[in-house]
Amino acid sequence: MGEVPALDVPLITPYKMGNFQLCHRVVLAPLTRQRSYGNVPQPHAILYYSQRTTKGGLLISEATGVSDTAQGYPETPGIWTKEQVEAWKPIVDAVHAKGGVFFCQIWHVGRISNTGFQPNGQAPISSTDKMPTPQIRSNGTDVARFTPPRRLSTEEIPQHVNDFRLAARNAMEAGFDGVEIHGAHGYLIDQFLKDQVNDRTDKYGGSLENRCRFALEIVEAVSEEIGADRVGIRLSPFANYMESGDSNPEALGLYMVESLNKYNILYSHMVEPRMKTVGEMAESPHSLVPMRKAFHGTFIVAGGYGREDGNKAVAEDRADLVAYGRHFLANPDLPKRFELDAPLNKYDRSTFYISDPVVGYTDYPFLDETIHAQVKVVLAPLTRQRSYGNVPQPHAILYYAQRTTKGGLLISEATGVSDTAQGHTWYMGKEQVEAWKPIVDAVHAKGGLFFCQIWHVGRVSNTGFQPNGAAPISSTDKGVDDAQCSPPRRLSTEEIPQLVEDFRLAARNAMEAGFDGVEIHGAHGYLIDQFLKDQVNDRTDKYGGSLENRCKLAHEIVEAVTEEIGADRVGIRLSPFANYMESGDSNPEALGLYMASSLNKYNILYCHMVEPRMKTLGDMAESPKSLVPMRKAFHGTFIVAGGYGREDGNNALAENRADLVAYGRPFLANPDLPKRYELNAPLNKYNRSTFYLSDPVVGYTDYPFLDEKFST
Repeated sequence: MGEVPALDVPLITPYKMGNFQLCHRVVLAPLTRQRSYGNVPQPHAILYYSQRTTKGGLLISEATGVSDTAQGYPETPGIWTKEQVEAWKPIVDAVHAKGGVFFCQIWHVGRISNTGFQPNGQAPISSTDKMPTPQIRSNGTDVARFTPPRRLSTEEIPQHVNDFRLAARNAMEAGFDGVEIHGAHGYLIDQFLKDQVNDRTDKYGGSLENRCRFALEIVEAVSEEIGADRVGIRLSPFANYMESGDSNPEALGLYMVESLNKYNILYSHMVEPRMKTVGEMAESPHSLVPMRKAFHGTFIVAGGYGREDGNKAVAEDRADLVAYGRHFLANPDLPKRFELDAPLNKYDRSTFYISDPVVGYTDYPFLDETIHAQVKVVLAPLTRQRSYGNVPQPHAILYYAQRTTKGGLLISEATGVSDTAQGHTWYMGKEQVEAWKPIVDAVHAKGGLFFCQIWHVGRVSNTGFQPNGAAPISSTDKGVDDAQCSPPRRLSTEEIPQLVEDFRLAARNAMEAGFDGVEIHGAHGYLIDQFLKDQVNDRTDKYGGSLENRCKLAHEIVEAVTEEIGADRVGIRLSPFANYMESGDSNPEALGLYMASSLNKYNILYCHMVEPRMKTLGDMAESPKSLVPMRKAFHGTFIVAGGYGREDGNNALAENRADLVAYGRPFLANPDLPKRYELNAPLNKYNRSTFYLSDPVVGYTDYPFLDEKFST
């Protein structure tokens, strides 16, 4: 695979489409995926579309129903209700956050339906009352069965034109940049266009002009509603999808594009003559070139294109843009692969229309699947106490997005693994998983890597945070000398496997939320640290006494989490030298070295260690101790933290004492910290009094940037 300069790849050249400046000409074609449960777009679509977004790239959504009579397939989205419009908004926002242009394809299936999809079990509507024969679906196994359709009366047609107009208005409310009217592939509009289906004798049937009337009335209504510069249409004059062929497809295609010119719409999206049926190509003497020459706007072609013939279509001026379906489905980074002439993932047809929110949907690999941090300034995990009711809030989207740079690693605030894990208001359950998703998506949209720190506070809690007012749990029954902490209950040996399981399930939930990995919190006097340290752990079972025994819980958690999500997505934070929350150790060097060495057998991604100078939270003291022995012993990425600034952070990297440096308070107060370090710019001072306020702005998202401007 050779790296090809973009200038030699016509598909990877800029193009001005009306008011939209595109950076390349590779378009995501509209692809039905059947994962919109109950006809409502789902949160998993945020990641799906975001994965396929590039700055200045055009995406066309899956076909989206204009009304409750428009449906003919399971779990396809609509845009005729308020709920659907609201559900589309975060999906559109994710595309825009990455600089993409997003059009909504609006459709009505017409007779390609049955009474089971129709309101009150009524007959599907069409231009005709002729029923199509049962069709083998694209998965090659299921048979689509249809119900005899009802021919629309002349008087009913304006209402369906209005449905398209209202759907376009709703698409604008959802934030889309425009709409594509689906006039192809044997669906309702195509059932009017094609003379092998349309057997009407009124003004919508018979002549070519009459058969095109319905389509053009929709174009006119939609253009008047949202502006012609936001309207496209998809047509397949040569196709015979769903028994919707035409006796003179060239005349039909040419008449349509010439007629469209009077509305000055943005684009015409045409399917190649070689695509007679879905997914099957055949040689054809016909061409779209006459339509290309006749149409005055942007001309998009689709239909079985690869890299080579896509480049030729653009180079020979047969198209402005080329739409890709199955290749884009299986290769979320398709423009990059085309630019580099890289090999493509093969698509799996059997997963096209399953309801799984991941398999065959968001699990196709990118060209570079390795986690690679381009910036060595890491956002350290920082408890902020702004998740009302233990649920991450929308204001966290901005907080984390502000601190994201392309290729930068962020570690989330500590997130509880169970309802007993709390000493602060934070917990990872189903509701929390869903709430995390848009936050994670915002980080990914800016090219960041996001790990979720999972924790259990152990004895650093009180009965007010515990279920049913129970005592906090720990390795011990010795309490912390803190009025805010209740006396703990020592865990029995038999209870510990459930605790390990809680960490495993939390890691699974973090993956469901979209995180790139997890960091196990084994530091700062919390539960794992309460087992590690001999000044806390006074147990006499297999989890206490010897160094090996005291490290057993940490190892069991690492092993369980690694088995659940993969070692290459797991890190751990340790503070062997610290005495936070009265959790010190008599031989911290031996503890740190044993842990660093023993973690190697699990091949985890990183070890994140706190410097010996950080004896207690926020206070530094000179120390003769060093993390260098642990650095040398650990085989993976080594992250250091603890009171670092720009100069000593650079020294740590230059002297190979660390691979990455984590920053807490400086990053809290300087959302553009990597940039400031690059420029050696002055830093904002943090305000300690606002660290743990509940205010969603003050001390949270109001710290200024160097240039005072921030755009997601």
